[in-house]
Formats: sequence, C-alpha cells, structure tokens
Amino acid sequence: MARTLTQHGRLAWGPIALLAVAATAGGASAAKAPASALRVLTPVADTYVTAARPGANFGRASALRVDGVPETTAFVRFRPGKIGGQVTSVILLLHSRSAGRAAYAVRRVSGVEWRERTLTYANAPDLSLRYASSKPVRRGAWSAIEVGSFVSAGDGGEVSLAITTRGGRELAFGSRESRTGPRLVVRVGPPLDVDDLLLKALGRH
Repeated sequence: MARTLTQHGRLAWGPIALLAVAATAGGASAAKAPASALRVLTPVADTYVTAARPGANFGRASALRVDGVPETTAFVRFRPGKIGGQVTSVILLLHSRSAGRAAYAVRRVSGVEWRERTLTYANAPDLSLRYASSKPVRRGAWSAIEVGSFVSAGDGGEVSLAITTRGGRELAFGSRESRTGPRLVVRVGPPLDVDDLLLKALGRH
C-alpha cells in the first residue's frame, strides 16, 4: 500500500533522513528483536518514453513523465548488489511534481539492458502484467510503494522498474538529474509495517 509524505515542516529534510529516523526507532527495541538495517539506493539510470515522440530520448530530463494518453512510461534502474540477511521490505520512493492528484502503477521491466541515453518508445522493453498500485499523489509529496515482489526477481544484481498510469492526467516525478530523484529503500531484518515506519519518522508514534 502506498503512502504520501508532504514536504513541509520536518519532512523538508527528505527521504534519507526520514528513513534514518525510522531505522533508529527500530533499533530502540533491539532488546526484544535483532536490529534491522536500511539501505537507501539511488538510480543508476532513469528516463521516460512517449508514444507522442516514439524516436525521442529523454535521458537528460530532470523529470520522469507518466501518462495514459498518449502512452508515456518512466523507467528506473537500481543496482542493489548482494544483500545479506532476510529482506523484509523494498520500498520505491517517488517525488511528485504534478499539479493534480492521480495514481500510478509500478511494474517490473523484462530486462536490464536498456540504456538511459538511448531508450525510446520504439525500442522500450516489455513490462510485466502484474503491478503494484499507488494511491493518488499530490505535488510536493513523496509517495512510497512496496515493490519487493519485483525486486526479488531482479537480474544480474540490478532491478529495473517501470512507472505507468492508465489515466488521462500526466504525472511527473523528480528524476536522478534533480534533487528529488527516486530512491529504493531495502530493509533487512525484522519487518516493520510501512505505516509504523512513516509514523515514527514523523514523530507521531
């Protein structure tokens, strides 16, 4: 289930600090359970493609755009490498730049061979039929969505994901060329509910 984080007050410091607080909160109960560890990854590549310009590449864009009409899909790739221990959650964080509220879906990409500066709509890889759905997001908010089922199937130490929508409203998220690019948060150790993680980070627990 997705959650959104408004970028006001305490959350102006961004997702990495937010997750550091959550990790500290989890460690406070170490006497009852083994400590958990969080790894926050930034993309090694991201871009988007659109049916409106099937031969165009947007690898240098500061935003990742997603739309249903014309079909526009964002791609993002991470390199987690070898992760020791039991992975209990994998969360994708995206920062919305869209004026309207709309939802999106995350799908697994069939391969990791695509390249940021050469990917186009015409040569884009296939996407999985299975997907994880978000709730509507709003401008200036971080959206968190669990994608562990896709990451566990990653190839060659890399994880390739696609962001899509069926709606007619364009969505835009910060790309890795911006300060608010995507993050992949891998949690190893005892599970912590996503709601609890966010509430602890907000100081409401």
